[in-house]
Amino acid sequence: MRSFRDFMESALYDPERGYYSVREKAADFYTAPELHAAFGAVLADRLAVLLERAANNKPEGLLHIVEAGCGDGTLACQVARRLREKHPALASRVSFILVERGRKDLTTAVRRLNAFGVKVTAYTKITDVPRFAGVLYSNELLDALPVHLLEGREGKVFEIFVDDAGREVRGPLSIPELNAPAAAMAGLLQDGERHAVGLEAKSWLSAAASRVEEGFIVTIDYGKRFAPGTANPPRAFHRHAVETELTREPGAQDLTASVDFEALIGAGYCANLALESYGSLSKFLIDGGLLSWIEAAAGDDSAAYRERAKLKTLIHPEGMGEVFKVLMQRKAK
Repeated sequence: MRSFRDFMESALYDPERGYYSVREKAADFYTAPELHAAFGAVLADRLAVLLERAANNKPEGLLHIVEAGCGDGTLACQVARRLREKHPALASRVSFILVERGRKDLTTAVRRLNAFGVKVTAYTKITDVPRFAGVLYSNELLDALPVHLLEGREGKVFEIFVDDAGREVRGPLSIPELNAPAAAMAGLLQDGERHAVGLEAKSWLSAAASRVEEGFIVTIDYGKRFAPGTANPPRAFHRHAVETELTREPGAQDLTASVDFEALIGAGYCANLALESYGSLSKFLIDGGLLSWIEAAAGDDSAAYRERAKLKTLIHPEGMGEVFKVLMQRKAK
């Protein structure tokens, strides 16, 4: 029997049968860069501002853009293209670093960036990245990190495990790090109500912060600043629908939990990261000029309509606009 955390790790990342090893792009959900290239372009413009600020404290030498969880390089290519087109002087100083645990996707991403002359190095772990000056960003990475799963029952809090037959089993907490989150939820979780504890996300942020010598970390993901005692149940997605059975057909469905940005902000302070800004994806994109992309997609034909629909999904409150958040943190001196 293994913890739900270990089950989720295997279901998502097994190199042969894990969800991210066999996922068909857009089959179960769309990521923002898969939806429209404007996402990467606006992100690049916002990153350029941060890079200029980092450059003020590092007037010479290379700056770096690090994408953690780069997948097949779709977003990195959008960012690199925009920098070259709109910020050529800055682009000449920038080298890309890609981080992706899946070697197949990482190889594809490197080849795609190399195809149009971008300097790039690649790693499978954030802890292997050398210290750098610049910006590290991630998009829909932290929601896919494995979580421990707690469940309330008669005023007590148990951990969920998965047996060899794929059945969920309640048991005592598996590690001391769960004592505090369980105590905080004791008496608050209703019978059968569940709460995901994202220890991995906080550890990842700490490791990422240790790589930044000068600059910023930008986290784009769905979630919110959870108030104390608020349950955060994980979900499964298959063919754009929410599935109720988390352990059904491991590897065939996406497993995810909303990012607790309040916990990330707190973890950032502990890692010497100052809060630069936090807000919705819609505000981030609109402030970055996305409305001009919508205006440029004018027309009455079906192609223009589809173009506008995709762009509006990025900022619509019932699409990605309010569900996704953008956290920007600055490495403090």
